[in-house]
Amino acid sequence: MEKPYKYEKVRFEDSYILMRLNNMVRDFLRSDADILLKMDIDQVYPKDYLTVMVPLAEQYRLAGPLIYSKRLKYSYPPLLYDDALAPQRDRSTNWSDLIPEDGILKLNYAHTNLFYCREVLENIKPPWYDVEYSQDNCSLIKKADFCFMEKIIRQGFKTYINTNMVVGHLVEEALTPDIFKRWAKIRCASI
Repeated sequence: MEKPYKYEKVRFEDSYILMRLNNMVRDFLRSDADILLKMDIDQVYPKDYLTVMVPLAEQYRLAGPLIYSKRLKYSYPPLLYDDALAPQRDRSTNWSDLIPEDGILKLNYAHTNLFYCREVLENIKPPWYDVEYSQDNCSLIKKADFCFMEKIIRQGFKTYINTNMVVGHLVEEALTPDIFKRWAKIRCASI
C-alpha cells in the first residue's frame, strides 16, 4: 500500500538565507552606522520614506511602514494585526478604530523590513536570525523573521508601525493610498 504524500509550496528557510541575514546584522554592528534599514528589492517606497521614517526610528528605536503583501493579495500581513490586536478588540469593534490619530501603531510582532537603531541589535546575541524546527527536524515551526522578532521582544522592544506610510510590493495592480482603508473595511466586514 502506497503512503499518501502532501505537497506544500513554502518559502524555504535554507542555511544561505540565514547566513545572509546574520551577515547583514554582523556587518552593520561592525560599522559606525546608527540605523539599519532592512528592505526588499521588490517593494515600492514613497518619495518621502526616509525623511518620515528615520525620525520615527530615532524616537522609538524600532519602526517601520505598513507593508502591502504580495502573497496576501490586496491585504497586509495578518500577523501584524490579527495576533497583535486581538486582545484589544472584540468582534464588534471596527478594526480601523484601533489606529491612533497619529497613525502610529505599537505592536509586538510585525514584519522585519524595519528601521533598527543600533541598541536594538546590540541587545540580541548571535545568531540574530535562526529558525525553529520540530523535534524530528522534519517540519519548520518558526521562520527566521519570526524568531528574530521574538528575540527583539524578549529584550523589551516594541515595534512602531506608521500606518500612514504604505510600502507596496511590485504587483500587477498599481498601489494607491486608499488600499489601507479598503482593506480595513473588508477585514472588519469579515470579522
